[in-house]
Amino acid sequence: MTQLVAYQLPKLGVAGSSPVSRSHPRPSRGFLIMSEKLEERGIVIQAITPGSPAEDAGLRVGDRLLRIDGHEIEDMLDVLFHLEPDGAEFEVERNGATEVIELVTSPGEKPGMELGAMDMRACHCKCTFCFIDQLPKGLRSPLYLKDEDYRFSFLFGNYLTLVGMNSHDYQRIFDMRLSPLYVSIHVTDPVIRGRLLGIKNAPILPNLNRLIEGGIQLHGQIVLVPGENDGAVLEQTIRDLAPLYPGLASLSVVPVGLTEHRQDLPSLRLMNKTEAQETLDTVKDFQQEMLEKNGTRWIYPADELLLQAGIEMPPDEYYEEYPQIENGVGLLRWTIHQAEEAMSMLPDQLESERRILWVTGGSAYAALQSIASKFCQRVRGLYIDVISVENHLLGQSVTAAGLLGGLDVYAAVDGWLKDRAGQKPAALYLPPDCLNSDGMFLDDWMIKDIAAKTGVPSFQFDHDWKAMITGRAAA
Repeated sequence: MTQLVAYQLPKLGVAGSSPVSRSHPRPSRGFLIMSEKLEERGIVIQAITPGSPAEDAGLRVGDRLLRIDGHEIEDMLDVLFHLEPDGAEFEVERNGATEVIELVTSPGEKPGMELGAMDMRACHCKCTFCFIDQLPKGLRSPLYLKDEDYRFSFLFGNYLTLVGMNSHDYQRIFDMRLSPLYVSIHVTDPVIRGRLLGIKNAPILPNLNRLIEGGIQLHGQIVLVPGENDGAVLEQTIRDLAPLYPGLASLSVVPVGLTEHRQDLPSLRLMNKTEAQETLDTVKDFQQEMLEKNGTRWIYPADELLLQAGIEMPPDEYYEEYPQIENGVGLLRWTIHQAEEAMSMLPDQLESERRILWVTGGSAYAALQSIASKFCQRVRGLYIDVISVENHLLGQSVTAAGLLGGLDVYAAVDGWLKDRAGQKPAALYLPPDCLNSDGMFLDDWMIKDIAAKTGVPSFQFDHDWKAMITGRAAA
């Protein structure tokens, strides 16, 4: 049996759901339900595709799959792992009775069944810097849910602390080779880590070694809290973790993010410019050591850390294979690189003038301004305006584009339009990660609301630079 990979979910046609965004922790329809307990035995079929192998086999909506080829089904991963290219034999519970049904598929053929929601295990830590605890009141309830689930770490890159993992969990990870996993390490000192996680003691090195020795590749992150795990503590943490390479394939250093909604929470502060620079110096020293010893930088600073220190984004090769781009490590450089590559696909002049708006947060504003300027110089008849939206929903210190609220976006765009009467753009483009799969912002505004209230066609940027610049899809 081969190792599971995340793309098998849509590939096998057994869930049909979108990834869980770490910026927008909400249940994806037909995929997960937040819970503090495991699902009951087996998994229920929610839908059957007409004419599919599942229908031909006699499977029905409402059937509870109990076993696959003799293996007990705990959740969807068991189906994905044990389902062979030519099908499988299922033990099915239907109307209180059990029967055996054989599912036959051709290589590459999807079974054609949508399975019931998989419980997402809740986090019981009380991290002093937990972003979810810093959300304002009144948002939709799924946004306040915290996850701590190795399955979703594997499937979608969610970070987990490994707190509360039991022997069954580890054995299942090893048996199914759920690799890689993404771990919130923060610090190797168990007392300091426990204090940060809001529990008495939280050793991490034994857990990391256990996973690595079991053949699981890991990616780690350190969320840096000034006065807690920075400075000499950070240096010791990195020195403790470096020998774990290549099992610990990469490590990111991310500055703590704080909103203006920290009532009744521990008193924390953001890093200052000097601290950010000192941290970057530490990271650079270890990068050099790892390059000389292993041929990889291994440890990377988040873009936000570079911005706080006022440092220019490193070149594309600095990030090697971009192992932690979803954690905000190299995302700006990758965006710049993709934009530069798109330049060669563009015409020298548009058939008719085209004005577009780009919306972003404060962090990416300068970089996008530079990109926009280069596009406008490259293509005659093109005009791009970039709007930096101030985050009133979470607070001015939150400058990430992915955490913008719809009301703040609307207010910024509406103000821009009123100041520039007669310059109505052909289209408005939103950051790719500020909306969930339903086109909804954190504050329940929809992308269609922005379009309706501004009168400007609004789109979530899908990384098709040519289509955005010319108004036509890329060939």
